[in-house]
Amino acid sequence: MTNSKGTIARDLGSKLLFFYVEKISMKMYHHFMIIVSRKNFYRFISVIFLMVKFWSQPGIADAQTSIDNTFHLIEVIYQFERFVEDTMQKGQLPGLAVAIVKDNRIIYLNGFGVREIGRSDPIDIHTIFRLASVSKGFAGVLTGILVDQNKLNWDDRVCKYLPNFSLNDSRNTKNLTIRHLLNHTTGLPQHTFTDLVEDNMPFEEIVSRLNTVPVIAPVGKIYSYQNVVYSLIGEVVKSATGSDYKTLVTELIFESLDMTDASLGKEAFLSSANRALPHVRRNGGWATLEAKETYYNVLPAAGVNASIYDMAQWLRALMGGASDVISPYTIQEVTMPSIKTPRERWKHRWHEQVRDASYGLGWRIYDYAGHKLVYHGGWIQGYRAEVGFMPDQKIGIAVLMNFESLVAIEFLPTFFDLYLNLSGNDSLGAAN
Repeated sequence: MTNSKGTIARDLGSKLLFFYVEKISMKMYHHFMIIVSRKNFYRFISVIFLMVKFWSQPGIADAQTSIDNTFHLIEVIYQFERFVEDTMQKGQLPGLAVAIVKDNRIIYLNGFGVREIGRSDPIDIHTIFRLASVSKGFAGVLTGILVDQNKLNWDDRVCKYLPNFSLNDSRNTKNLTIRHLLNHTTGLPQHTFTDLVEDNMPFEEIVSRLNTVPVIAPVGKIYSYQNVVYSLIGEVVKSATGSDYKTLVTELIFESLDMTDASLGKEAFLSSANRALPHVRRNGGWATLEAKETYYNVLPAAGVNASIYDMAQWLRALMGGASDVISPYTIQEVTMPSIKTPRERWKHRWHEQVRDASYGLGWRIYDYAGHKLVYHGGWIQGYRAEVGFMPDQKIGIAVLMNFESLVAIEFLPTFFDLYLNLSGNDSLGAAN
């Protein structure tokens, strides 16, 4: 292949334009920009030319490889969007939104379906969803930011900040650290008092009852997923900084990352006119629900609301695109395997590629077909959320849904299988 920068740019531009019209079709061209609108078609082409100009600079070893990877990525997005549309149609699903980030660039952002069944209001890139347990990742990252600010340390004991807190076992009370809260190794039985969370009991009252629960292991020894004791991180950071959890997340993460739609709590969620309503299956169809208070009493575990635009900013930062806000050290710390979670290997659909499973600090860590996958899912009545990224491939995806269905767990594995060419479609070529 010629080394001429102009020839490389002209050839790629022509090929991409031909591919765009013939393969993807004109009705889809607006999906490939951050702002989804028809007027950005030429902006998309100009971005491709800028990418080619970068690839063609001296020191770029293999422009052809970069060009091939671009074609591969476009084909993956095209195939994935077809999968989403087919799945939506087959299941008559209410709505969802998708963000894809590659190499610190937001390359795909789109909404599908409607905010409420029976109405025409579409889901767009600023429509708000509940994130449920995907919220846990924010707690881990916030803690890392405060560690960087020397406000606390990962292995500080919880009793240092909450001297009146106690578990049923005095040794566990003494040895419990911030790290144990965030990696679910507190020694409490799985989902301790989640039933009280669902009964909307105030958080402080639930915490006061933790000392009545017999522990099942010393701290740090076994993985046991939690919502209540996990949310103690909110009380810890308040004690360490003097600011409440909601304020800290808003100022240090949402505002710093331009997550303009993101918020915490039910009041903020209901204040948005552009919010997706929750849906559940009833009598063979979809029933629309009102957003409930449930799980807003454990903000660090399940209290974040966000749009797909916000999730694109979040993914970009998690993959190193905002190191002034989230340091590489914090990202490394929260995504480092901390405790094995072998049962996660056998989750529906994931087991086909997951070779190993662990938990970090607010994140699940999988070996997915030989690649590190940092992931978390969230479910709460009428909503599902899925987010994951592969650091070595510098690619990530988020899907937010306003419905409950087993199909929710299909989206991320399908995307990563397509990207890694594990889907049986040889025409995609291999990702590098």
